[in-house]
Order: sequence, then C-alpha cells, then structure tokens
Amino acid sequence: MGDERAETYLRLRAEAELRRVSAELRRADADADADADADAAAGATAGAGATAGAGAARADPSTIPFGAAEMAYWKVLRAGRILVAAGVLDQDCLDHVAPDLNLAIKVRSRLLLDWDRRPGVVYRGSYAPPVSRPRPDAAQAMQVVPLGGVLRVAGDRAPWTLHLMSLVRTPTQAVITVAMRMHWPPDGPSADLELTRAGPHHLPYDQLWAVDDQGTRYTVRLEGGPGETVTWFGVARLSPVPPGHVRRLDLVGDGTRLIRLPIGPTVPPGNQVTSSATERVGITPAERLLVLEAERILASGDARGPQEGPIPGEIAAVLTETGALAAGAPLPGQLAALCQRLGVDGHGIIVPAADGIPAPWASVIAHREDPAGDADMFAPLGRLLPDVDGARLALAGLSTVAGESYLHVISSGLPRLARRYQWDWTPGLSWWLRDGAGNWHVATADAPRLFENGMRVYPLDDGMQVFWLRLTPPLALAPDGRRPEGVFPGPAEIVVTGMAARVRATISAESAQ
Repeated sequence: MGDERAETYLRLRAEAELRRVSAELRRADADADADADADAAAGATAGAGATAGAGAARADPSTIPFGAAEMAYWKVLRAGRILVAAGVLDQDCLDHVAPDLNLAIKVRSRLLLDWDRRPGVVYRGSYAPPVSRPRPDAAQAMQVVPLGGVLRVAGDRAPWTLHLMSLVRTPTQAVITVAMRMHWPPDGPSADLELTRAGPHHLPYDQLWAVDDQGTRYTVRLEGGPGETVTWFGVARLSPVPPGHVRRLDLVGDGTRLIRLPIGPTVPPGNQVTSSATERVGITPAERLLVLEAERILASGDARGPQEGPIPGEIAAVLTETGALAAGAPLPGQLAALCQRLGVDGHGIIVPAADGIPAPWASVIAHREDPAGDADMFAPLGRLLPDVDGARLALAGLSTVAGESYLHVISSGLPRLARRYQWDWTPGLSWWLRDGAGNWHVATADAPRLFENGMRVYPLDDGMQVFWLRLTPPLALAPDGRRPEGVFPGPAEIVVTGMAARVRATISAESAQ
C-alpha cells in the first residue's frame, strides 16, 4: 500500500506545477493575441482571409507554452515514478494524478487547445495510461550443466568460433548459452565489418539439430540480441527438452557432426558454486534507489542518466521531502563524492560530498581505467543461486572478449528488465563480482548501443529470460587468455541483492578455450 504522505506530496506538487505553468500559459496566450492583432492591422489590406488562420499558426509545438507544459507534466511524473519505485506510492495514484494534471494544463491554454483542435486531429477528452507490465510467472525448477564446447569454423568471410557454455533446462524448455567470436582480418574494410557484425547469419549450415546418446533428435535454433562487430551473445534452443538421463549431445549441421557435448551427472569441481549464503538486506527501498544510481554512474561514467529520467539530486530530494529517506542519510553525500572522484557533474545533489565512499565503489574507480588486454576468455558456469525475491537465477557463463567482460545469466520468475524510471519500472537486482585479488566489479545490463530497449536481455518462454551483465571494470586476463589473472583459479564472489534478500556465492572456474 502507498504512503499517505507520498500521495499528498504528489498532489501538492501537481498543484504547484499547475499554478506555475498556468501563469506562463496566460502570458503566452496574451502575447499570441497581441501578435495576432498586430498581424491583422498590418495585413488589413490583404483581406480577412489572410488572418483567419492566425491562431492556429501560433499553436506551434516548438514554442514556449508547449515546452513549459511538458516540463511541468514531466516533473510530476518523474516524482511519482521515484515514489512508486521506492514503494511508498501506489501506481494507481500516479495513473490518476499525471493524466489529470495533463488535462488541467491543456484546458488553461488556448494555444494548446488550438493545436489539438486543428483540422484532421481528433481531440481527446481523456487520457489512458500505458498498460502495466504483467506480473512475472512463478519461478520454474531449473537445472544447469556446464558444457564448455568450442566449435571452430573457417568461414567464407573470416574464421569464427562458437562457444557453447552451459545447458539450462526447465520442465518446459532447454537452452544452451552461446557466444560467437569473429576473427576478422586486421586489414578488413571497417565499413564492411560494421555492416556484417557477428551473429548466426555466418553459420554455413541450412539445418542444425542435435542427437543424444539414445538416438533422440532435437531441433536447434540460435536466438539472441543484435551482434557487436566481433561478438554475438545468445542461446541455442533445444526442442524437445532433453531428459535428465541424457549423457551427451552431438551438434549436427547439414548431416555432419560438428561437436560432441558431454553432459555428465556431476559438475566438474572447477565449476562448482563452492559456498553460498543468504542474508537480509539492511537498507530501505528508498536507499536502494540511490545505490542503483551509484551503480549506473560507476558503469556509465554519466551522472545525469537518461534524458527523460530523473537525475540523482532529484531522486534524493523527492525521497527526502516525502520522508522516505531520512534527513541526513549518508547516501546523497556519498553519491556526490562518487561523482566528484569520477570528475563528472550534472548530478544535482545539493548536500556536501561525503569524506568517504563504500569500498566496492572505490575499488571500481581505482581500476576503472585498467586495460583488459587483448586475450579472450569464455568460462562455462553451471550452478543455481539461492532464490532472490522469488526469482531463480542460473549462472551460465563468464566471458571476456574485445576488452569487455560479461556474466551470462538465465532467470525464471524475475520481472522483465526495463530502463530506469520508465512506465511501471521497479528496481531490479544489484549484481557485483569480487575477483580473487579482492577487486570489485559492478555488473549492469544497460546496453544503449544496440538493443532497442536499452537492455542486454532476451526473453524466453514461460517468463524466463537470458541477460548479459557487463562488468565494470572488465576482468584482467593473463597474456595467454587462459586464466583471468587474480580471478581464477582462485575463488570469486558473486553478490546479488534484491528488495529483501542478498545472496553471496563463491565460484571458481576454468576458462574454456
């Protein structure tokens, strides 16, 4: 249930914005009338037809009243989304206040109404909010098996390698996490490489299927997001689901066996989750919003964030003014100190910067500019994490290629990943990795370059999804690429934090070459 203070705050803020923008709209209407009168006087000799459309001509979305109205609406909408994400405001309240404000602003401006009533436009007297995202399906039982298969093909354009990392099965579907690595010639034309990119379209096979040790045949379909120039991440879907007694799968292309993938009954020691623990989260949902902002800033180096999203200072102010964040709470000052150390501005935080920041943040800053090297590493991972907020999470791979490191994860029962503070957004999980040398890496799914929704996530069936979390800074590799220096074979710790629980799991792995 929402907090009555938050609802009152939002309505009072909407009223304040309405009063403020109404004065601007009245001035804009008066100026438009004065301009229209001047035009009419100057063009009196041209006849009445010359000024008949003057009012409609003044109603231009590029003019001040349209910008002022949009700014007032967005200020209230952003504040509401912050409060919904903090768990102190019902989404239904925001769904009523924001549209009401939108209409109240519009009816106070003749210019805005003229624009809606121009010829060919049907005026809307009501506003319907977007449809909320459906609740996630219940988490399914999952099994994860590390494979570590590597398929190398010469290719027509350039050699490429397909890494088949881990098999994830549920009662209804089975997928193998895969990664394709293109080996373009160093003198290849760059424009051509940008257009071609990595991806399944480079496979020279018309048909792919798999056969198990019992002779059962499975269809194989490669799916995933868009590819980078040298890498593509995705999954290989298998249908039907291989039963638990299957001990191997042969991948076949156009009738030729390409690779054999052993599926043993036990997990190799090098890929086991050696320990895990679940603990309660010691911060409030409001504080988590600022922690997520810190992680976004660490990963992106951008203090302001998305263009239409709130900046950190706005988030802290709204939470403090409603009492969701205690006055004098340390996180706003720590965020300001974080931006100060990164040398970025635009965060909008008005409290003084704190003297110190959390150790994981400081570790990321200290190693942010460290080079990852040119070596590659693809490591299969094969264990489930304890449930976090009702979701099941499978660690299904860890890779470093082209100077970037990714953790490959498959989830069941997790809400669909979405951009921050978009409609019906709720805070997701927080992911960190501490390597064997004690250095921290923040993991995020943001990918504004290629993915349409801005997230490195691909939906599967039955509420499952695969996502790729980029590690900042990337893992440091030894020159030969076979062992991530300081990460493996020594243990690494994965820390996943949700609304109510935090999971810590220690893993170790050998890279699959």
